[in-house]
Amino acid sequence: MKKLLIFGGSGLVGSKFIESHNQTFEINAPPAKEVDILNKNQILKALEDLNPDSVINFAAYTNVEQAEEQTEDKAGVCFQINAMGAKNVADACRILDKHLLHISTEYVFDGTKAERPYVEEDKPNPINWYGHTKYFGEQFVLGSGCKSSIVRISMPYSAYYEFKKDVARFFLEQLKLKNPIRAVVDQLITPTLVDDIADALSEIVKKRLEGVINVSCKSSTTPFDFAKTIAKVFGLNESLVNSISLTDYNLNKKAKMLKNSALDPSKFDSLFPGVLHTLDESVNLFKVVVE
Repeated sequence: MKKLLIFGGSGLVGSKFIESHNQTFEINAPPAKEVDILNKNQILKALEDLNPDSVINFAAYTNVEQAEEQTEDKAGVCFQINAMGAKNVADACRILDKHLLHISTEYVFDGTKAERPYVEEDKPNPINWYGHTKYFGEQFVLGSGCKSSIVRISMPYSAYYEFKKDVARFFLEQLKLKNPIRAVVDQLITPTLVDDIADALSEIVKKRLEGVINVSCKSSTTPFDFAKTIAKVFGLNESLVNSISLTDYNLNKKAKMLKNSALDPSKFDSLFPGVLHTLDESVNLFKVVVE
């Protein structure tokens, strides 16, 4: 059984991975108070003591709005965790010759690509500070020289995660309460069931893949149509879903949402067919767990 050392295991994606694959791998996921990714010596000691086959770094500062308040502040917590933390983990993996799977995001792009989701070869050009810090993290990992997989994920949602409400559960809750929803009608997204992400990461770490790879829903949509799909699958009132333009939605946002934040997972899907699902399949799987 392969041994994994996980950082950031209490987050939405990390906790799901551990829950789903603790029988597949021998997993060690020390809390930040025991191993701080901003402390190089603690990372090296953990790697030496536990001697994992691979390391997965889920640790991230993900509050996009609050990150914008730290713009250009390299001493700020967002840059420190997303960039310097990534660098520290990658450097330790290079020193001790460990494979690293690092989690990144669609926010490394600017959202201006017309009509089609982003592929791995598209040039990153982040437009908000969160995206910048995650791209710095990617560059630090690639520049470290360690054996690494950089996995970009998109809009993870879960049937249950008590610490943070994702967009799918927000839509579902409002629809069940019979409250009207305003959802963006002109933004391209790939909301991805966290179960699919966890299963995809398991395959990647088993094969010790290297390079950048997208993991997301196999079909893109808009927030408006996503909300409508949830209403339809759960037998709720679709007329509660109202449209709003991305321009209007962004008016009161510090960090502007990307017009196109969709990822194309074809590369992963060609290597591991059957792991990822389409939007309709995903929402139906989401319903099974929720109910």
